[in-house]
Amino acid sequence: MRPYNFYKYCFALCICIAFYQNTKAQNDDMFFKHTIQEEKKPWTDKPFYNDPNNFQFAIVSDRTGGHREGVFGKGLEKINQLYPEFVMSVGDLIEGYTKDPTLLKWQWKEFHGILDTLQTKFFYVAGNHDYSNPTMGEDWKARYGKDYYHFKYKDVLFLVLNTNDGDGVLMGRDQIEFLKETIAQNTDVRWTMVFMHHPMWTFGDVNGFDEVEEALKGRDYTVFAGHTHRYLHEVKNDQNHYVLGTTGGGSALRGPRFGEFDHVGWVTMTDSGPKLVNLELSGIIDQDVSNVNSIALARELIESTDFKPLVLYKNDERKVVLSLNNSSEKTIYFKGQLYHHHQIETDVSKFELELEPKSFHQIVINTTPLVGNREVNWDPLELEWEMGYEPEFMTSEFSLKGIEVVALDTNETNINFTEKDIFIDEQIVELNHPYTNNLTVKYTLDGTKPNLESQTLKDDVMLKNTTIVNAVLSDSEGFISHVSTKEYRKVKPESAIKVRHPKQGLAYSYYEDDFTRVPDFKVLTPKSSGVTLELDPDKIGERLDHYAIQYSGYIKITETGVYTFHLMSDDGAKLYINELEVVDNDGSHDTSVKKGRIALKKGWHPIRIDYFEDYLGERLELEYSSENRKKSKVELWH
Repeated sequence: MRPYNFYKYCFALCICIAFYQNTKAQNDDMFFKHTIQEEKKPWTDKPFYNDPNNFQFAIVSDRTGGHREGVFGKGLEKINQLYPEFVMSVGDLIEGYTKDPTLLKWQWKEFHGILDTLQTKFFYVAGNHDYSNPTMGEDWKARYGKDYYHFKYKDVLFLVLNTNDGDGVLMGRDQIEFLKETIAQNTDVRWTMVFMHHPMWTFGDVNGFDEVEEALKGRDYTVFAGHTHRYLHEVKNDQNHYVLGTTGGGSALRGPRFGEFDHVGWVTMTDSGPKLVNLELSGIIDQDVSNVNSIALARELIESTDFKPLVLYKNDERKVVLSLNNSSEKTIYFKGQLYHHHQIETDVSKFELELEPKSFHQIVINTTPLVGNREVNWDPLELEWEMGYEPEFMTSEFSLKGIEVVALDTNETNINFTEKDIFIDEQIVELNHPYTNNLTVKYTLDGTKPNLESQTLKDDVMLKNTTIVNAVLSDSEGFISHVSTKEYRKVKPESAIKVRHPKQGLAYSYYEDDFTRVPDFKVLTPKSSGVTLELDPDKIGERLDHYAIQYSGYIKITETGVYTFHLMSDDGAKLYINELEVVDNDGSHDTSVKKGRIALKKGWHPIRIDYFEDYLGERLELEYSSENRKKSKVELWH
């Protein structure tokens, strides 16, 4: 090529590139609309991959909550190969949950180092790991300007919510009004897309999202969320609602049919609305792979894999019993193979059977020592197994696989005793087990060990005094299990006291320190005290974390009996009645429930609740129940 022609070619090429970039910038301005004036924007500055016709975009889901290194980055690699016009998220981008600015800076730097490989525009959505306290909220706004916002792209309205804006899974009033006003001002769009972290439509009508959906009535819209780390497609108000799985977040990864898989959502906006497919990092998954019906089947399949191994003994032989229970409406197949054992031999090593709907099966494995073995090492049996539903043509596999390690020296019998273990006059005890009628229960009430000659259980057992119930399982061939034991105590109900002029609510004392367990309040000086009408630590606590509250007052019992108290707390709490510890739910932990029982006479009883808040979340609830009373909240007095 002559130099002159070469320069002409280069000039023409530059003109083409400039024209393309200018046209692309004009298209961005034409399609991408927003009202944010701040210098910082909650999106990156890379260009859209514009197509004047319908468009496609990708969605990444939860990365954190026990994230697996490298998965999110691998997802971005796959996205780059697909060339979407932009990428949305549903939050939980960093592990977060910290007030340490240095740690926050490091976590966001790590995330942006991964995100920098993405070749197109990325839109941030705040998850609870990203935005869970004022420090993180301020950091978010310093980085991205807005925590909830909207934009339009090719005549589609995108609403981006912050479901951590209010108290818990709630939206603040300002955000709700912003969303309602935005919806009202954009009535002529062809579709509306709603992005959030928590699937708020599943939390009832107290979080503000019901108002947003009411405002969306009469238009076409689609909702996307994350948080649960389990994929779910649901149609609500005749509109598609999606909870995405994970893109590297914590997951058992039991497969698409269980909603547990790493994926990227791929949305194509068409004239008839958005179409979603799920791009697993190893393939393409249909949008309805996990739905309300399949989740029920998945739950039943998981329950079926609880084999409840039982070992029965007779001389130098041992018999293993495995329970196979299909509670679903579909047939489940079971395949299994025992690994070779060096010390014992079994009468069967391979299994293959079908469990009809709503059916129960038992696998029995007889074991004997190999000839010549004088001292047998009863190492566990190992059963490689697979259970599942036969997949339909071109659908994802719907099965579970694993290795069941069966200890041959276990004391477990899987005999279930009546839970209530204290009584005032008499107690009916039920004994049951998850096996067939080929096994019977032998029991004693005098403290001795049951044997084959002991009494056979035919009906429930009636107790009138404190008794230790011992029970074993046996079969017709003389095999017998280890002993299961439970003590039932006859007790005197705690006496009531006189209370003059009771008033509703509890007295409280408030303390501050870095508590990690319920403290000894006797050695502490309260910062404040008063009376509260409800068990809501957040309304007493004068700071976000690290405080303790001691509540005291009375409870009114309307009928003498045994009562079960359920204490829910985040973090730790203890319940005392008549100065007796009834429930111990101590320690730094997320919301959890523990229960305890006490016999109480009719009347007033002193009650005390010791509580502390470590960090993140504060919750305290107390409920009770009895044989004649359904579980309900406790009315508290002082």
